Amino acid sequence: MRKLFTYLILTACILVSGSFITLPEDDNGHYKNTGYFFAILNGNMFEMRDDDKYRAELVNKTGTMKNNSTGELNRVATSLIFYGNNFIGDDGKPFTENIDFEYSFENGALGEPNDLKIEIHYDKNDYYHEPNQTKFRVTKIEWTPDRRAFYLSADFDCKMRKWGFPRESMPIVRLKGRMVNVEVTVPAWIKLKDPGIVAGN
Repeated sequence: MRKLFTYLILTACILVSGSFITLPEDDNGHYKNTGYFFAILNGNMFEMRDDDKYRAELVNKTGTMKNNSTGELNRVATSLIFYGNNFIGDDGKPFTENIDFEYSFENGALGEPNDLKIEIHYDKNDYYHEPNQTKFRVTKIEWTPDRRAFYLSADFDCKMRKWGFPRESMPIVRLKGRMVNVEVTVPAWIKLKDPGIVAGN
């Protein structure tokens, strides 16, 4: 009887502990494969991985890259990360190629966004966009009926500088491409000013 009781206790512990296991991020819907993304980096096509190709969502951000006399601002930003190949770096650490876009959402405005930041992690190097030599234009936003996501299309053509010092001597590469109907999630904690009048309606 004691063995049976011990067995039941162990089984119950396993079942209870299993109920607290966190699902992998891809099972929670953070990664997506819908839409179309095409990018050329210095004449070479950016090869995306076969699955879980990108993450795209609205995020809350504090501060703005522009000077503002009222101090820091809380703003909503569009965050897009497109994933490429995986490598092992010279230091033995894993390196995932990706192209990262972030800009102020501004209630779904089309055209050139504010507070644009573009980073590339490619071929074991990091690159950052040159603001005066960067064009990024949102061409379309189409909302889902429940307003918990929208489909984004944009074109981009940028000069990117490799990270390092002195900055002026670092190599420059060109990034050019397009995204079409990329699905951007709107988490429940993101508060939009008036989602009924944003672009795409």
